[in-house]
Amino acid sequence: MNILSIQSHVAYGHVGNRSAVFPLERLGYEVWPVNTVQYSCNAGIPGWTGAAFGADHVADIITGLERVGAMSRCDAVLSGYVGDAETGRAILEAVSVAKRLNPTTLYCCDPVMGDRPEGLYVRGELPDFFMDEAIPLADIVCPNVFEAELLSGIVIESDDDLARATDAIHAKGPGVVMVTSYRPPSRDRIGLYVSDGRTKLAASAPIIRFDKPPKGSGDLSSALFLGYYLIGGGVGEAIEKTLDALYSVLESSASGGGDNLAIVAAQDAIAKPGRRFTATAPTG
Repeated sequence: MNILSIQSHVAYGHVGNRSAVFPLERLGYEVWPVNTVQYSCNAGIPGWTGAAFGADHVADIITGLERVGAMSRCDAVLSGYVGDAETGRAILEAVSVAKRLNPTTLYCCDPVMGDRPEGLYVRGELPDFFMDEAIPLADIVCPNVFEAELLSGIVIESDDDLARATDAIHAKGPGVVMVTSYRPPSRDRIGLYVSDGRTKLAASAPIIRFDKPPKGSGDLSSALFLGYYLIGGGVGEAIEKTLDALYSVLESSASGGGDNLAIVAAQDAIAKPGRRFTATAPTG
């Protein structure tokens, strides 16, 4: 299967396409990366360098892929960080081209906007872009809890709140909503929450403490979930595998003492994840 991944790219570290492409390839997918930026490292590190490519670059690459016949063979499109709404619309045009040429193409949107406790860290135009334009076209959406609040307009303080929030997001169009940074009532755990409109399930793991948490775990989670979901088995199996693989990467990152995701070191756990964490119905 072929996945078009349109995200940021860094030379050092694992965020954006550097968190998505290799894990998906390790799962056996052919991945076509389109990079929206080329940075030395993530822009949160002082001294970073690089440039954004913008909407014209994305559109040009998609045109080239269409000309060589690739877009008709695209099984899924994955998008992550969007620098501005114009670039976001170029990504949505790529989704439209893929779906026109192959109506079974799935669009998985990671609506990167912010997180707790930092709040919003993208341009102010982007929440409206995601709510009004991107989410209605998405088959799968992968927000964190903060982003789920923005998309739904619901403050999330409990599992019941999260259930209502995912229902509100479903109402905008997506058939599957997978929420990262989920905190169950036991606050010493963190995990994933998923809804397919009929079933709601959650899986959590013990929190791994970092002096400086590595960036890119959300990008990795979205890629892994898409990869495992496409394999089949349903949303519950997909979040169990995603959480196990993500946890293995974080364990390797912590033991290695680095501030980057240890994706290469944990690649075997990505290719063959265990099922250490069980997806169950949230308690309320």
